[in-house]
Amino acid sequence: MLTQLQAAIASDTNLPQEDKAEALEQVKALAEAAKSPQEGAVQKTAKTAIKILKGTIASLPSATKLVEQCSNLLPLISSFLGLG
Repeated sequence: MLTQLQAAIASDTNLPQEDKAEALEQVKALAEAAKSPQEGAVQKTAKTAIKILKGTIASLPSATKLVEQCSNLLPLISSFLGLG
């Protein structure tokens, strides 16, 4: 799921380069959180990463592939990490 999200971010042409770099950093944070999802500090980091990703895509047109991918993948990733 994270690989799909990373690919969608990297290939999106509507996302400014600075936002793209920040979004990719958040995917890395989620990947680290996936290694030990039960730790409290890790869960907080993962929640923050998901919020930042949602905020990043909020400014994009709703029909972009990245928005569609995030709408599908972020809830699955949240569930996998036990974030609710």
